[in-house]
Amino acid sequence: MNDADPVPSRNDHPAGRSPPKRAFSLGLPARLGILTALLAMGLVLGGSQIALSWSEREHIQADRREAASLAQTLASYLVSVAPTGQPDSLRRAFSTWAESDISGATAWVYVFSRGRLVPLASDSTTDAPPPDSLVVSAPGRRRPAVAFVPEPDPAWHVAIGLGEHPYGVLSMWVPTQRFERLAAQRRRTLLLAVASALLVALSVAGLTARWVGRPLNELGHAMTRAGDTAGAAPEAPEIGPREFQLLARRYNDMQRALAARERESTARAALLALEERARSYDRLAVTAETSAELAHEIGTPLSTIRGHVQLLRDDLLALGHTAPLERINALLAQLDRVTAIVRGALERGAWPAPAMRTVDPEELAARLLQFMAPTLEAAGVRAVLRRDHRTAGRRCLASADPAFVEQILLNLIKNAIEALPPGGHIEVTTGVDGDGAYLLVSDDGPGLSPDMQAYLFKPFVTTKGPGGTGLGLAISRRLARTLGGELQYLPSDRGTRWRLTLPLAPEAERAASMAASQMPAS
Repeated sequence: MNDADPVPSRNDHPAGRSPPKRAFSLGLPARLGILTALLAMGLVLGGSQIALSWSEREHIQADRREAASLAQTLASYLVSVAPTGQPDSLRRAFSTWAESDISGATAWVYVFSRGRLVPLASDSTTDAPPPDSLVVSAPGRRRPAVAFVPEPDPAWHVAIGLGEHPYGVLSMWVPTQRFERLAAQRRRTLLLAVASALLVALSVAGLTARWVGRPLNELGHAMTRAGDTAGAAPEAPEIGPREFQLLARRYNDMQRALAARERESTARAALLALEERARSYDRLAVTAETSAELAHEIGTPLSTIRGHVQLLRDDLLALGHTAPLERINALLAQLDRVTAIVRGALERGAWPAPAMRTVDPEELAARLLQFMAPTLEAAGVRAVLRRDHRTAGRRCLASADPAFVEQILLNLIKNAIEALPPGGHIEVTTGVDGDGAYLLVSDDGPGLSPDMQAYLFKPFVTTKGPGGTGLGLAISRRLARTLGGELQYLPSDRGTRWRLTLPLAPEAERAASMAASQMPAS
């Protein structure tokens, strides 16, 4: 028997978790079968009880009338033989009746003597019992007095006054087996009612399972397969009664319509993606061409500026002014980095290949923050550098190109400065974990909207209006991946957080660098 249990959907529980254990529940056919059994049993037992009660009442009344009629017949016979209560006539008549009686009844005749009823004759060898209340009240009644006595053996006790002016009382005990037969009949009827109710319940459950449970199960399985194989779901079989066939047919029509719409939507999304990619390629091509032209035009002024800065440094050394040398050296380093970028754009149309070496991310961040100190001061923004407390006491060395790392940090800090109001705060944290060395750049600005987070790292997407190109984050992530690391956006309650992960330096280089850092200066 197939119960129509509800079919669980694959979306009922999150992926990666086992589905919760479902409590045992009866299917529709079983519930209908039980309900039908209860109703049938109640109706059959109730009807049988009522019918048996009416039948028992009629049988009891008939049995009572038969007992009263038997006693009245005997009383009439005795009165006709001894109308005035002659003792000898009563004994002979009573003896004659006892010899011919086949009813199994027991009778006694009581006569009045000195105002009391005393036994005169009996058809039994046992002594007559003393007159009970029924016998004593019989002379004053016009009809026979009848009472049922259940013990020791069920019998009807009938008492009738003898004579027109009663001179005595006939007491008769008529045994009956009708009550035992009625009890046996009641038991048989109840057993038959229970069997009939169970048979009806099984029939209803079977028919429900075939006509309702099986079509619903097949439809549920079809829906489950539709959820697992969207767009290529099998059709539900059209089985069962006409109503379920119509339901399955309409479901199949709906599934085909949804599959067609899904295919159309997928094709449209693919077309839009291709168009967007084509537009991106066009923009990249224009940008590359423009960048090449700008690189060519910028190259000569950069070389000239670098030469003058070097001459300025030499003049300051000759004059003995050493205080500005640190800033001039930082300026020359950035000019060298820009020159290398311009040269790579002219030669290959791309960024130069990374020159990997062991670096200290904390030193790189400190140098870049020092270089950007005038910009931070002009914007009224404070920037601090700290080391993660979990890596306190040891250096976090990474394998990277310092120019690439500085370019990534420059883009992140520049974005933070532009987003922060005066008085804002930027924090750069360095550390190391299982993924490698990392730098966290966080600020307490307004943060990114959920809509903007969906377009992170996409070229030409910016929140700066005409003043932005939308290339900074895209270039930064590409540089991070070129180094073998990753640039990630970390959601936070306030502001923005960026995590730059870099591969750790090889063990030999890291040990050598740590040993060199611990040697005393000569």
